[in-house]
Amino acid sequence: MRARGQLGSASVEIVGMLPWLFMAGLLVWQILLVTFVATSAENAARNGSRAEGLGRDGRAAAVSSLTSWLQDETTVQVDGERVSVTVGLPLIVPWVTSDNFTVTRRAELPSG
Repeated sequence: MRARGQLGSASVEIVGMLPWLFMAGLLVWQILLVTFVATSAENAARNGSRAEGLGRDGRAAAVSSLTSWLQDETTVQVDGERVSVTVGLPLIVPWVTSDNFTVTRRAELPSG
């Protein structure tokens, strides 16, 4: 049986842990976003290189293979069949700018 002075102490402990749980959730979400952006940039670079190898516009192929909310923060460089895609990372924390946080992926697929 609990002592009378300890009633509600579990609730206070849970309320004290809520900010830490929230921060852990944000961190996990940010890691998932970084992983998604890196995978998308790799796929875009491959699609751009494949298009260049087939004589099509690699830049357009790379940009169109990205989701719409990543296309605005994307730069594509084409050098022959080598395509480099740089995508700005979306950040969850609004007061941190994403100018310095980018993911760059390169691909060069053989033609034919």
